[in-house]
Amino acid sequence: MKFANTIRTLITQGISINKIRRITGAAKSTIYHHYKRLKGKKTKALTFKFKNDNELGEFLGIFAGDGNCFVRDDYHYTVRICLGAYEVGYRLYMEKQLQKWFTRKPQVFYTRYKGKPSGYTYWYYSKALYTLLRTYLLWEGKKTYTVRLKNLTLSKKQFNIGFLRGLIDTDGNFYKPKNRVSYSTVSALLAQQAHKIMTINCKVNPHHQILKKVGKADLHTLTVHGKEATNLLETVKPNNPLKAPVV
Repeated sequence: MKFANTIRTLITQGISINKIRRITGAAKSTIYHHYKRLKGKKTKALTFKFKNDNELGEFLGIFAGDGNCFVRDDYHYTVRICLGAYEVGYRLYMEKQLQKWFTRKPQVFYTRYKGKPSGYTYWYYSKALYTLLRTYLLWEGKKTYTVRLKNLTLSKKQFNIGFLRGLIDTDGNFYKPKNRVSYSTVSALLAQQAHKIMTINCKVNPHHQILKKVGKADLHTLTVHGKEATNLLETVKPNNPLKAPVV
């Protein structure tokens, strides 16, 4: 009790959490626990503002492609989305959308290579967002290899099209000379779901190719060409300028 009283006294004196940690030797999580009891949470809980199922599906597809999350020992829930620095147009789109979809701006970090930005990471600490992802998505072990929708309901067309948009914007490719759209993933179950969405909800027939390399996970690629590629793009409407023809 005396130890807890010392922490609370320092908090009421306006001492920073880092300084209290140095003085008392207490873990940050312990100090923050007392801070919340005395002053309430430092930040408001994150809430969502998706307009419809299509937008929710899109965010889940983006996370399935370029996101990751983890829970630290002190129960901090971290959700991250990573984009390449070269994806300037899509990065600007994402920055606007994240502010529309959530009640709080993400923290933004970037990495450098040879003195120039090479990648950007959008970072949220939020149990609510982690719970949302785990409600709709399922994965075991390393997320990249097994991620997929927990339940694929083909009658939910707008949700599925939004989900496919997120997948194509992150892990898709558009090759203009041959009017070819492709989507690649190392998650066999996600590839199966994307194939069903393309076939049933988008009315195209993708070719499914599996590339095998020794020591690496199989790469599943779904490809459509010509008129079917045009129909797919018109239905999905990608938001990444690199993944769709410039009109």
